[in-house]
Amino acid sequence: MKYPIKLNFKKIALAKQAQLTDAAGEPIAYARQKMFKLKEELEVFRDKSREERLCLIKADRVIDFSAAYQFLNEEGAVFGVIKREGLKSIWKATYNLNHDANTPFASIREEKPFAKLADALVGGIPVIGLFCNYLFNPSYLLTNSEGIDLFRIRKSPSLFGTVFDIEKLSDDHQDKEVLSLMGILMMVFLEQARG
Repeated sequence: MKYPIKLNFKKIALAKQAQLTDAAGEPIAYARQKMFKLKEELEVFRDKSREERLCLIKADRVIDFSAAYQFLNEEGAVFGVIKREGLKSIWKATYNLNHDANTPFASIREEKPFAKLADALVGGIPVIGLFCNYLFNPSYLLTNSEGIDLFRIRKSPSLFGTVFDIEKLSDDHQDKEVLSLMGILMMVFLEQARG
């Protein structure tokens, strides 16, 4: 994969959807939220054609603030779990990314909580909200359990969609690149729902 990776989250769609593309514009993954489900579920495909499914991301309970989201491969085996930290993440978003339910791998935390708050407050105002995307751009860090920053995720200025740039900061844990990208993808879906 060539970095930086773009994560394009479509705001205007019946079902929430996002696409990951590398620096050369090649598709890495396309995610689409399943509609009308009591438990949140996200299907991740190789591209928009939806012919090759890469994984399924499922909530462990009915829509809930403290739900954990499991990443399942095509055989149905869990290869990762992401969960928002409880009350700590009301002001500053923090997510724990695990190999499985109990083995910590990394955390994703918001770098500047004020930018996210301003984006949510001002972004809802008609007309002014359109320009908000150029002023307030939250960023996040994915840090492994040893304290090494692996990825930086930044919201880019965008008028109609929400675009994030994913920058690789370290070559540590290259074997966990897919887990990291799926965690980032799910975190963006959850943060977009949060406002």
